[in-house]
Amino acid sequence: MKRTAIPSLLLGLLLIGAGCQRAPASVADQRLYCGGDGTLVTTMPVQSHRSYCIKSDAGGKNYALGRPNSYTFTIIDDQGVTLKEFAETHTQLMHVFIVRKDLAHFEHVHPSYDPATGTFSIINLTFRADGIHRIFADFAPATGARGADGLPLRVVATEDLTAGTNYVAYPLGGEGRTKMFGDQRVTLETPSVLTSGTEHTFTYVIERLEKPVTDLEPYLGALGHAVVLREGTLDFTHVHPVDDLEAGKEGRVRFMTTFPEAGKYKIFAEFKRGGEVFATDFVVTVEEGFEPAPHEGTDMMH
Repeated sequence: MKRTAIPSLLLGLLLIGAGCQRAPASVADQRLYCGGDGTLVTTMPVQSHRSYCIKSDAGGKNYALGRPNSYTFTIIDDQGVTLKEFAETHTQLMHVFIVRKDLAHFEHVHPSYDPATGTFSIINLTFRADGIHRIFADFAPATGARGADGLPLRVVATEDLTAGTNYVAYPLGGEGRTKMFGDQRVTLETPSVLTSGTEHTFTYVIERLEKPVTDLEPYLGALGHAVVLREGTLDFTHVHPVDDLEAGKEGRVRFMTTFPEAGKYKIFAEFKRGGEVFATDFVVTVEEGFEPAPHEGTDMMH
């Protein structure tokens, strides 16, 4: 899928398919460009759109498990220029999501930034398990296109990193809609049938000691963040709540998203209370969108 800015509609939906690949080591010292298919190339591509790729220091290395690793990268455009001007989105210049390819592990971090070189750095990247992990770099070019709301459109570039040598894929997990995360009981409400190509509302009901949590705190300028990933292809969507911050006092947080294709998806959502961020994860099945989805707000699955 091409790395171009994608209109966010109401919620800044981002949809990214195949990962951004590194150039072979033999051309590491040559000038590199971001091709329209999201890969680094050694000749300027002929294309009608702007594209962005990650250029990192990974260099095919195998990362150590269980201890901090360093990882640095820049963003390269189709002209071979290192992007240095970024617009702030949800209080940060760059959001980095690290996800193992079986969706068993998820992390959301914010690298430090050197504006003189355009370099982002993570000094404590810790892999907890063997396997290929996909890096999603989520950002907005300062001079890029803007949506109907006047806000910069976000872009996602990706790269795969390898950690360890004894990878064993974990099952995606069941589709239970109520789970415990720390001392929070979280229920995910969705329409009973989810279909591709249709915008759906999904709601998180957060309780503690069988009472609604009323002290959710703003996290990066919103009541929460949700990342939706498709099993296998790792199609990526990053969405934010449709509710304002006051809604958190009711212990209910609503999101909206559109699933691009049928399949199984894992939804990772993060919330903050008591000064601590806690992450949740739920698995949902999406059917082919031949029929209209049920009317939102009715026939909810718990």
